[in-house]
Amino acid sequence: MEVRRAEKGDVAGIGSVADAGHWDAYSGLLDPATIAAMLRRDFSPGSVRRRILRGGVLVAVEQERVVGFADAGVEDDRVRLSALGTDPERRREKVAASLLAEARRLAPGLPVTADVLLGCQPVEGYLEAQGFVPGEILHTHLFGQPVVERRWWLAPS
Repeated sequence: MEVRRAEKGDVAGIGSVADAGHWDAYSGLLDPATIAAMLRRDFSPGSVRRRILRGGVLVAVEQERVVGFADAGVEDDRVRLSALGTDPERRREKVAASLLAEARRLAPGLPVTADVLLGCQPVEGYLEAQGFVPGEILHTHLFGQPVVERRWWLAPS
């Protein structure tokens, strides 16, 4: 498996992984209309292309197929992990861990944060297993649906 910066040829693969991962992770926690709206906003081909051009998208590729992606950017005091997705069929194969390690290399002296929907056990459990600790609670809305997120923190490497 290779982890590298995403290219425009990865757009469809990222969208496919995001689609499968979002429905798997958020079904039962978010309304189906909210999940669909998130996918349209964040993972439409145009949105993914813009994110790739910005330079923060990483992909894990195996046999020319995207099996995972991460969207991370350096902010003033941290690396913000805004998305981390793995093909549900490839979980427990270190895909996300490889992407997270590469995201940490963006700024090794800074902590990494990830805002996660409270109660999303697969993601929260994964982050905790990787050394993240729970932080502040954030109240927000996603497409009109009130949600509660928790910010998870990973100390600098």
